[in-house]
Amino acid sequence: MGISLWQSLCDRAEAMARNALEDAKTLANWEGMRTKRRADFMRCMGLDPLPKRCDLKTTDYGEFKGEGFRARRIGFQILPDCWTSACVYYPDPAPKAPAPGVLYVCGHTTIGTYGLQSHPIMWARRGYVCLIVDTIEQNDNPGEHHAFETGVLGAWLAMGYTAAGGEMWNAVRALDVLADDPAVDAERLGATGVSGGGGCSFFLAIADERVKAVSTLCGISTPVDAIVNRHLISHCNCMYPHHLFRRDTSEYAALIAPRAALFCFADDDQIFNADETRALVERTGRVYRLYEREDMCELITCPGPHGDHPEFDEATSKWFDRHLAGEERPIVKRPERELSESVVSVFNGRPPSPNRMDILPRLISPRGTVPLPSKPEDWPEIRRRALDAMPAIPGDDGRTFLKLSGLWRRGEGANTAHFGRIDGIDVWLHVSTRTAAPAKLIMAVAGPGEGSRDVMGCIGGLASDSNDIASAGFEPRLGGLSFAGLASRSSGALSKWSIEKLLPFALPLTGVTPVTMTIHDIGVALDYLRGLEGFGETEIYLYGKDDAGVAALYKGILDERVAGVILENPPASHEDASPILGILRAFDMPEAVGLMAPRKVALVNAGHSYWTWPDRIYGRLECPERCLRTDSLQAAVRMMLTS
Repeated sequence: MGISLWQSLCDRAEAMARNALEDAKTLANWEGMRTKRRADFMRCMGLDPLPKRCDLKTTDYGEFKGEGFRARRIGFQILPDCWTSACVYYPDPAPKAPAPGVLYVCGHTTIGTYGLQSHPIMWARRGYVCLIVDTIEQNDNPGEHHAFETGVLGAWLAMGYTAAGGEMWNAVRALDVLADDPAVDAERLGATGVSGGGGCSFFLAIADERVKAVSTLCGISTPVDAIVNRHLISHCNCMYPHHLFRRDTSEYAALIAPRAALFCFADDDQIFNADETRALVERTGRVYRLYEREDMCELITCPGPHGDHPEFDEATSKWFDRHLAGEERPIVKRPERELSESVVSVFNGRPPSPNRMDILPRLISPRGTVPLPSKPEDWPEIRRRALDAMPAIPGDDGRTFLKLSGLWRRGEGANTAHFGRIDGIDVWLHVSTRTAAPAKLIMAVAGPGEGSRDVMGCIGGLASDSNDIASAGFEPRLGGLSFAGLASRSSGALSKWSIEKLLPFALPLTGVTPVTMTIHDIGVALDYLRGLEGFGETEIYLYGKDDAGVAALYKGILDERVAGVILENPPASHEDASPILGILRAFDMPEAVGLMAPRKVALVNAGHSYWTWPDRIYGRLECPERCLRTDSLQAAVRMMLTS
């Protein structure tokens, strides 16, 4: 038996790490790929295109003071009517010249500006101006970045939105505020934070070259650490981009080079693996060596659990002194909490109105549309542009094969079983024919818990009695026993409930979703079928329900060999189910159905959302009979197989 899906994900993550930066052989080579690599990173973060910078409308909400510092409470817009809260701490007395600036990005605590106040106090006492910014969901900010726990992950995947990107945009705008402050030297800006703040400061340093030095504390997760070590179970969505290009985290970390990057991790961190952290920094360091600036990339470790440690305070202080202040300054111990919640509160429970931070994912993620043709001859170009806008469907690593496994003769035809593996995972194809060269074949695609024989029997029993019609059932990687057999070599097996829960979170870390995996697998089956004797000219139709039906539809859109598609129980929108990473930036389900035109498409048990767009496009192409909505699978099969 082949490997489990989870093991396949582990293998994929390890290959990403193993192959990291293999194309960065020389400095010239690396410099030549930096621009595209950064663009790829922004797309993985869900920030391509980058949102338009609006007026910050920075608003003061009062001041407070303490020993060695004074501070302002401020609110500002990251997008129109999307308000966030922050406090800016200044040295007191004020230095004569603009001071270096530190952006402190909060991690997971209820009120970041309150719970993590010791950091900006320390920096102000050391002669830095420090802006500490709440996350989009902290304090009185009504945003959200816990998609996995709150059940909105699928919609965010389809939108191409990442919580990491939303928080990074929040940090970009906070950096704008800091850079605009006349008390700050905008040429000497650093970023830091712990845990989620460590991840966000790291992403910010990759994306924004105004960050001259970064110190990320216990906050970077690689696909290996997330999947193989299963630390994604302990992490929030704000820690992860979508790895659309199947690159290791180090490939993007290297974009910080040759600027100063300090990585701080605790040896006993329960949600990060120390060995993988060291390996990440070593991989990143390869590019720093190309610049002959190994001294600009360092790893600091200390004993202890996840979180802040005095060793990190001292190391970060020295790092920023060296790379921002340009001089050594006295080390200041980070104080205990000195200020009450009411003192540091910015909005005091009543943020500005209107405040649209709760719909930030929609505001950051542009929705795509497909125009209808005015006349039939306009359609090919419109369709081509729509498909060009569609996200690419990832392939596999070449570990793919199918072969004949069983043969039962039946007159001129046969029942055949074909076994194979895709990316190491078992797949099955069963084919039933009454003649050696059938004119038409309808292939049913199995979903989780369905076997290839089961779905083939469902379709085969409804097909015409004509000897020219064959039926097939295909069990992709996420179908039947392959899905049921999930286990991993690390930490034992997960329960089926846990796997179903984790897959939508884990798969995007290797650039896929269940639907895109199945789209790819259907293509493997079609290639194989076309190569069988007697099937070279056979018209092939696809059937599937739920996710399998959506995958069949998209394979049909992309592959002109597919003569028609039947979808049973299709979702009204990709926001509801069956996500494809970033698909809503191109189009949604009704438009996808229409993109089959003028080939046949049948919708079984479809909702009202399909009443408009598909009907209009098939009507304008003068073939309305090729688009069917019905509650009868038999009627859909009959429509497909009737000339």
